[in-house]
Amino acid sequence: MNTTPISDARALRSAAENFDALRGKLPIPGDPLRGPDSVTVAKQISELGKRITALGNEVLIRTASPDLDAHTARVISDFAAAVEPAGEVASALGSVAHQLSFLERTEHMRDQPDAMDAREAATLVIGDALGLADASLRDASYSLYAAAAAASPPPRQLRAALSRSTTAAPLPAAAPSTVPSAAAASSRTARGR
Repeated sequence: MNTTPISDARALRSAAENFDALRGKLPIPGDPLRGPDSVTVAKQISELGKRITALGNEVLIRTASPDLDAHTARVISDFAAAVEPAGEVASALGSVAHQLSFLERTEHMRDQPDAMDAREAATLVIGDALGLADASLRDASYSLYAAAAAASPPPRQLRAALSRSTTAAPLPAAAPSTVPSAAAASSRTARGR
């Protein structure tokens, strides 16, 4: 597979956008319209699985390429680095699904004191897990956006400006010093006092 900095930047940006989209669909505890339910969370786990597979495929196609260069190795690292926060999201959503299942199974006991405490604890776990999922999705998308920016070649105008830059020209050679080195050192010491 022949990738270019532009195609790599697009692929990284696309992956970041996919994680942002997942983040935008996360349930919000206490929100009557977007509160967590088992079906929504199961769909999110399934969608996340597709995103993790896509990250793995991006790593695989670049790793298997016979013309692996420094740029490609960096892009592989960028995609692979996003797998860790994606895994944290999977773990958090798995915890949410587990707690929602518990709440559904104990719905008929919700007025019993022991069940009330356990159900309240499950609700707290759900809130914490969704907060972790949100933060991890943000981490994954931010790192992918940063990697896309780094992989992008500079715009044409910037390349043109850099080619005309005066700082890119070699500096003239320094004139040889006529002051002996011992005398120069003593004059610097005298000025420093």
